[in-house]
Amino acid sequence: MKAKLLLLVISVFIQFSVVGQTIQPTEKEVYKTVDDLQLSLHIFKPEKQASSKGAIIFIHGGGWNSGSPKAFYNQAKHFADRGLVVFCPEYRVRKRNNTTIYEAVEDAQEAVAFVRKNAKKYGIKKNMIAIGGGSAGGHLAASTAFIDPLSTSITKKDYQPNLLLLFNPVLDVSDKGYGFRLVEKELSAKGIKWETFSPRPNMSNAFPSTLVQLGDLDKVIPLDIARDFEKRAQEAGVDIKMIVYTGAEHSFFNKGYGKKQGYPAGTVSRWYYDTLQATDDFLVEQNYLKENFKVEIPSDAIYPIRQ
Repeated sequence: MKAKLLLLVISVFIQFSVVGQTIQPTEKEVYKTVDDLQLSLHIFKPEKQASSKGAIIFIHGGGWNSGSPKAFYNQAKHFADRGLVVFCPEYRVRKRNNTTIYEAVEDAQEAVAFVRKNAKKYGIKKNMIAIGGGSAGGHLAASTAFIDPLSTSITKKDYQPNLLLLFNPVLDVSDKGYGFRLVEKELSAKGIKWETFSPRPNMSNAFPSTLVQLGDLDKVIPLDIARDFEKRAQEAGVDIKMIVYTGAEHSFFNKGYGKKQGYPAGTVSRWYYDTLQATDDFLVEQNYLKENFKVEIPSDAIYPIRQ
């Protein structure tokens, strides 16, 4: 009887522990220090590395105002499990650090440069670094393809992306895009034209192969702006793939998107799995991953379309 009771207690403890587990990076490493502020890379290392020795840098969103590297922990774990080394960098944002879009771009450049300069240490190839991001983080990822160095310690080749993985990215900071008034104010104070920081008018063949995923009901990233970005990329000879998800709004690719749409907490968003599958397929196409993989979708996953 005592043995059965002990087994029951152990079983309950194991189940509770599994449910309570959260995704954590393998390690963290400081890539930049500003005064007394240390900015770190949250690093996910694979148990078995892909033969490509590729890497991904996922940059979180938050309108350059807020946000956390944790936003991409789920995707980071998936691709580390697939054999890639994944980095989720911290960077300065307005609300926490009283900074501007300028500092966010500067930090993104330096985060990528740090990874590339330490490629040997991480066991990755310098020319196999994909840069991804969501929303404002998508802007920061795209910015590595066209904005000149904002720090004298690095050059453009230090942070140039080899691949772009963009989730409802801010592709335009004009008055037709996102954040125009504040971005223009912040940049003009530094003697910089807002156009300098806007991906759409700066599209060129300097952009690498690019995957863009967004919803057709996104009010932050208008579909016509995204389609124009796609057209400009094609005209520049850039290999671009754009996937538009019907009924999806901004931040639809996040695992917890359902709650944002007014669904009960714990609602499983099918779009998270769809975008993960599309990203995985794209990485196979681009030779970052060798074999195709089918993402397992929970039976209770739904498309949480706003009613």
